[in-house]
Amino acid sequence: MGNNITQKLKYKESVVKFSYKYGVTKASIKFSECRRTIYRWRERYDGNLESLKDKSRKPHYHPNQHTEEEIKMIKNYKNNNKETGLVVLWVKL
Repeated sequence: MGNNITQKLKYKESVVKFSYKYGVTKASIKFSECRRTIYRWRERYDGNLESLKDKSRKPHYHPNQHTEEEIKMIKNYKNNNKETGLVVLWVKL
């Protein structure tokens, strides 16, 4: 596979089309891809290359994430105490 995103998408599309014609097991052997991966690509594929693009793995939420109120308090403290450094700010908070 090349480094180009379009080449990767065309590769995935060719694997999916081959799997529709000859089956997932033969496609996994020929292209050295996991069967579960091919099934995942088949579920997403709708005839358009864009549907095979990799999705973001960024988490939508983190349990230790600051709330909007906490962020506002931090910004207010920093604006009112401009002479303090980040270490002092961290200790105070």
